[in-house]
Amino acid sequence: MDFKTKKIRKEPKPPKPKKQRPAISFKNAYGNKYRLHLATAGGSAILIIILLLGLFTIVKSLDFSRIVFSFGKSLQTDGAGNTNILLVGTGGEDHDGANLTDTIIVAKIDYNEEIVPMLSIPRDFYIMKKQQRINSIYDWGNSVNGDNEGILELKETVEEITGLNIQYYVKVDFEGFTKIIDSLGGVDVNVSEKIYDPYYPKGESIYYETFELDAGPQTLDGATALKYARSRKTTSDFDRARRQQELLFAIKEKALNLGILTNPGKIGNIYDSIDKSIETDLSLAEIIELGKIGKDFQKENLFPLVINDDPTSCGGLVYTPAREYFSGASVLLPVGKDYDYVHLFVDLVFKNIGSIAKSDDYIQILNGTKTSGLAYETLNILSRFCLNISYYGNAPDRTLEKSTIYYKPDEEGNPPPIINLVNSLMPGIENRAGIPENYLETEARQKSTIVVELGSDYLNKRHEEPFNKLNFLAPATDETTDAEKQIVEPETN
Repeated sequence: MDFKTKKIRKEPKPPKPKKQRPAISFKNAYGNKYRLHLATAGGSAILIIILLLGLFTIVKSLDFSRIVFSFGKSLQTDGAGNTNILLVGTGGEDHDGANLTDTIIVAKIDYNEEIVPMLSIPRDFYIMKKQQRINSIYDWGNSVNGDNEGILELKETVEEITGLNIQYYVKVDFEGFTKIIDSLGGVDVNVSEKIYDPYYPKGESIYYETFELDAGPQTLDGATALKYARSRKTTSDFDRARRQQELLFAIKEKALNLGILTNPGKIGNIYDSIDKSIETDLSLAEIIELGKIGKDFQKENLFPLVINDDPTSCGGLVYTPAREYFSGASVLLPVGKDYDYVHLFVDLVFKNIGSIAKSDDYIQILNGTKTSGLAYETLNILSRFCLNISYYGNAPDRTLEKSTIYYKPDEEGNPPPIINLVNSLMPGIENRAGIPENYLETEARQKSTIVVELGSDYLNKRHEEPFNKLNFLAPATDETTDAEKQIVEPETN
């Protein structure tokens, strides 16, 4: 490969041929085969609804409750005993870019903690070894290896990014999404900021139309909800991902309020209208089991997370490189080496998200060294892993040798639960009960339940800040450096 060119983009290498997999099917009690088409635009809440819709199609002539509680099958799990599901949304046959994945979410069912963290991956996330955005992997896999292979290519790619072993996938297209919402009579959302998007695609034409939605409580029909989920020109991909997960929660709440999940007739009517929009590799028995598990999950147990490009916010794990290196395209690259930093985020945050979300704990960071910017760098890292910061600045003593983590104990003398995550990100620092009074003097600092006091020993213990070492930021030149060669050359099989 000749790297002495200005552009490095090239056509992706086709994947290795794979064995063709049969259509997903099973028999009902009368011996007739049914093909299963079940899916969702994302989020475990809507997943449960959709799975029950599909289940009813198979057993609607039987006693629904007796079937559900008699024939469940344990779900597959990963090495830690959790079930990971890939949730995908596409445009569908009647839309431009029919097989581009607008929504990519990984949902993890954590049985021990009884929580479901969900991570949205932005569509512009660039897969270096395939030389394309993640939202085109599904379409590419289908075109190279045939139907049913695209979803497997996407599944393998998401596994590489997150470090998770994914057991199942579920997919839905735009039409199915809108019909679900219309069948519920619309859904209720609280729009955080007014949306004004004059560049929303008008049907399948080359023209645009204005999409506008006021802030505050709104009831959205299917068409409006789809626009709410897809609009990004005047906001961002990350805002859109958050809105998509918000809609999924709204669908679940509306379905519960209407008694959908306990009414086979209503389930059947909805499923009849969306059958062709939905697809999964879950078996009937697994769907039954998932339905039994999911009926008791509350909104408070579902935790949406979004990979984004803000290094100071939860999930800030990607950045935008210079377009010159990617044929003028706007893409997102992960920080750190390969996907190591994303793996660290998934491992630590998924494990601690219940404690993070349910706590009112705030962290204060004090730099007790003469190394400028140490407290701010630490703030960025802790914020990126979804921890709340109340204050950062210099310690009264700038010659501290030993770092200490002070905490406010509860009535039983225990530290805040989030201290486990703090210790994982800042290993080797001693925890000490009680916070010095002079660290709680101002109102902003009084809400601190943890104070991190950084000494010179931390300089050799700290995690390296990956945003200090980013590639492809300078304008492209006629020569490519050896370092860039190592980054851009695709792996060989």
